[in-house]
Amino acid sequence: MYVQGENFDFDINGEEHELNVLEIVTLGEAEYLITEDFDGNLFVFLSNEEEEEIQLVDDKREARDIIEYWKDEYLLAGSIGDYEEDEYYDREDRDIDDDYDDYDDNYRDYDDDDDY
Repeated sequence: MYVQGENFDFDINGEEHELNVLEIVTLGEAEYLITEDFDGNLFVFLSNEEEEEIQLVDDKREARDIIEYWKDEYLLAGSIGDYEEDEYYDREDRDIDDDYDDYDDNYRDYDDDDDY
C-alpha cells in the first residue's frame, strides 16, 4: 500500500498535511507507518493492508512509544562501534606512487614525427 519514501496527503484535525513515509514498523501483528510532514512533525498510522486503509494513532502515549521503538530498533540510535578501534583503519595503506616508481625506467620514447 505505502512504501518508504512515498508522499501522500492526509487530513488531520481538519487540516491537510503532506506526509512522507519514513519507515514501516512491525510490532507484533500490527504494522505502523512512521511519517513526517514538511515541518518535521512525526505522525504514526496504523496500517491495514487487507482493507488498504490507514488510521492515525490518536493516543499520544502509544504514538510516542512506537516512535521510541522505531528510533531504538530501526535507526540504531545506539553506538554501533568506534571506527578507530577497527583493525581495518589500522592497516598501512601503500602509497599509490609506489606502483609508478619504475614507470620512467620502462617508458619508451616516441617521436611525434614517427608514424605508428
